[in-house]
Amino acid sequence: MKKIFLASLAAAVAFSMVGCKGKLESRADGHLKEGRYANAIKSYVEAAAKGDVSEEYYDNFGKALIFGAEKELKANIASEKAEGYFDKFNEIVDKVQDTEIINKYISLIADQGKTQAGEEGADFDIVVNAFAKIDSAASLAKRRGINESSVKALRTEAENAYVSKNIGLAKSESDPVVAEYQLLKLAEIAPTNEEVQTALNKSRKGTRGYFLIFGEQVGEKISRRIDKYGYVMAMPTIKLNATSLSGEIQFWASTGNNTELDPTKIKLVSADGKEVFATTTGGWCEKEELVGPKNNQKIEKKKKNFKKGEKGKLMNEFQCSANIAFSFPKGFVPDYIEYSDVYGSGKKFLGK
Repeated sequence: MKKIFLASLAAAVAFSMVGCKGKLESRADGHLKEGRYANAIKSYVEAAAKGDVSEEYYDNFGKALIFGAEKELKANIASEKAEGYFDKFNEIVDKVQDTEIINKYISLIADQGKTQAGEEGADFDIVVNAFAKIDSAASLAKRRGINESSVKALRTEAENAYVSKNIGLAKSESDPVVAEYQLLKLAEIAPTNEEVQTALNKSRKGTRGYFLIFGEQVGEKISRRIDKYGYVMAMPTIKLNATSLSGEIQFWASTGNNTELDPTKIKLVSADGKEVFATTTGGWCEKEELVGPKNNQKIEKKKKNFKKGEKGKLMNEFQCSANIAFSFPKGFVPDYIEYSDVYGSGKKFLGK
C-alpha cells in the first residue's frame, strides 16, 4: 500500500511540474485569447525567463507570434515588428507541435514574400529577400512533412510575374553590359526559366569580347550577388569548333591584391561540369612605367610580355592577356572559362 501511495505521489508531482501553469504564462494565455498579441508575447517571454512554463507553452507562444505578425503585416507588409516576431518564431519552431500553427506560418511568410516580390519599384535586395522567404517556407514544410506543393506553385507564380514584368526592359537595353546585368538579376530569381536562359545565352554570346564591369551605367545599386568576381574576363578573339576553342583572353583584376597570372590555372568547363585546362603560348600584363625626360616624367601603363611557361604580373585594377587553346572530345559543350587563385576567382560565360 505504501509503495502504491509513493508512486501516486510521484506521478502527481511530475504532473504538477509540467501540467500546471505559472501566473505569467496564464496571464499570457489570457492576452492571447483576447487578441492582445503584443502583451501575450511579452508575458510568454517573461514566463520562459523564469523557467515557469507548461507543455502548451510553445504552441501558444508560437500562436501569439504568428497572429501578432499577421496583424502587423495587414498594416504594413514590410513591418519590422512582424519580422521580429518571425525571427522569434524561428527560434522555437522545432518545439512547436501544433501543425496548424506551422501551416499558418508557412502560408504567412510565403504570401508576404510573393507580395513584396511583386511590389512596384522594389529594389533587387528586397526582391531577393522576398523569394528567400518563399524558399524558407517550402524548406520548413518539407522538414515537417507538410505538403509543399502549394508553396512551390506560389513561387513559380511569383517568378513568372517578376520575369514578365522585367524581361522586356532587359531585352530592349541598348548597352550590352547593362542588358546582361538585368538578365543576370532575372536568372538569380528564376534560374530555370526558359525565356530568361534563352535571352541570357544570347547576351553572353554577344558579350564574349566585353569586360562585364558593372558601374554607374547600370543606373542602380550594384548587387554583390551579381557582381561577385574578383577577376573579370573578356575574349576579344575566339575560335570555337566541335573539338577545340582558342583565342585571346584578357583579365581585369579587382581583388585588391597584386599577384601573378598563372595560365595553367585557366580552365574550360562544359555544360555538364567536365573540365579541360588551357595551353598557352604566352601573353602580356600591364605595368606602370616612368616615361619622359628626368625633369618631366610621368607614369604610363605599358605592356610587359611573358612567354610560354611563364607567369604574368597581374596588378590590381590592371589588365593581363593570354593566348590560350583548349582541346576536348566531341559532345563537350563549352559553358564558361574559369580562373581562380588564393585572392579570388572569375568566370567568363560563353553563351550558346
